Amino acid sequence: MDIWCAVDVEPLALAVVDDGHGMTEDELIAAMRPGSTSPMETRDAGDLGRFGLGLKTASFSQGRRLTVVTRKDGTTSAAIWDLDELAEQDDWVLSLPEPDDIRHLPWLEMLGETGTLVLLEKLDRLAEDTDGEARSDLLSAKLVGLQRHLSLVFHRFIDGDTADRRKLKLRVNGIAVEAFDPFCRGQAATQELPVERMSIGGETIEIRPYILPHHSKLSPQTWRYYKDRSDFLSNQGAYVYRNGRLMAWGDWFRMIPKGEATKLARVRIDFPSALDALWTIDIKKSRAHPPPAVRARFKRIIERIAGRSVRVHRGRGERMLQADASPVWIRTVGRDGIISYAPDFDHPLLQAAIAGADPENEGAVRAALSALGAALPVDALYADFADDPKRVSLTPDSADKQREVIAELKSVLDPDSEMEPREFARLVLSTGLAGRNIEVIEAVALELYAA
Repeated sequence: MDIWCAVDVEPLALAVVDDGHGMTEDELIAAMRPGSTSPMETRDAGDLGRFGLGLKTASFSQGRRLTVVTRKDGTTSAAIWDLDELAEQDDWVLSLPEPDDIRHLPWLEMLGETGTLVLLEKLDRLAEDTDGEARSDLLSAKLVGLQRHLSLVFHRFIDGDTADRRKLKLRVNGIAVEAFDPFCRGQAATQELPVERMSIGGETIEIRPYILPHHSKLSPQTWRYYKDRSDFLSNQGAYVYRNGRLMAWGDWFRMIPKGEATKLARVRIDFPSALDALWTIDIKKSRAHPPPAVRARFKRIIERIAGRSVRVHRGRGERMLQADASPVWIRTVGRDGIISYAPDFDHPLLQAAIAGADPENEGAVRAALSALGAALPVDALYADFADDPKRVSLTPDSADKQREVIAELKSVLDPDSEMEPREFARLVLSTGLAGRNIEVIEAVALELYAA
């Protein structure tokens, strides 16, 4: 399927061209009729429609003229809805032009032996009253947004992850749309939890929980790819699919609040079109609410996976605060649940700083260190880390600087070389001043102690 829009051509138009089976003239007329299919009718297993309004309402939301040209069994048929003509005639009159009358249509040459062209003209909203370079920039940005929307909403069709396993090829102005998997299933560190199934009215609903990897488990390139396309905090929650099409996402249905600690949790929910009424699907098919039976099961699942997401999210930080690592910071949880951090004055580095001060200034040094601890910029750190944790770093950015920091720490912590190199390396690791790569720190420590 191809989507075409020439941003620098007047008059502005947009076309969708597919290479499907096409339609007969009778089928085309039925498809152009608003509300052509009752939502109460039983649909095929892979049918994505419901109300019979999508083609018409989506088209008229952008432009005043809708033309559909279709080919099937060697016959070309066309139909036109023009809102200006409808207003002039004050009647719903569907135009059925002859093939010779549509030869001038843009992108008609893209239509193959079978398939359908949907052409939107008289576009009165897409350009937003802009012109010139501003219009080109605006339309280009909207086409990029369209690519990303399609890459998410139809990612399972593009990947062939649907019931019929056929892959859908989508292109926007000739550029292929790649599938965007919100569950990071291509990453080894992603946790796919056991699927749960439930039956309602003889139809099956599948619920598949996922825990995304901590950002430290992703390469910088992979992290940038997902960060550029998905906000981990706002996109946590359920991803609801109807016949493989993503209907709604990023919602816990008010069962638990969204938070930083649960941002790695995702739940894929699949339901068939036969259960549309229970899910209260709206006309735009952009909103879905789980029925009571599903909510009860879903609540138990999200309570379980939320705790697992918290463990993945906090795990790395908790490991860095283990007692045997002798961290510079002490984390305390009060009886009221309030968490506080304070400098650990028993840490060898802080003890060395205090011992090196003039006895008369020891109190001032302790006060300064306490003030540094109290002035920890929690809000700023949280904002920066939530926005892009890969950009937050307090460690040296070069090997030479890292070695220099380790050498300075040795002159403070073990000036007489009384420690074992590995013991010193563990102490350096606990400060965080030289990074968290123990192999590199141990290698530099061996060099310093061998000198």
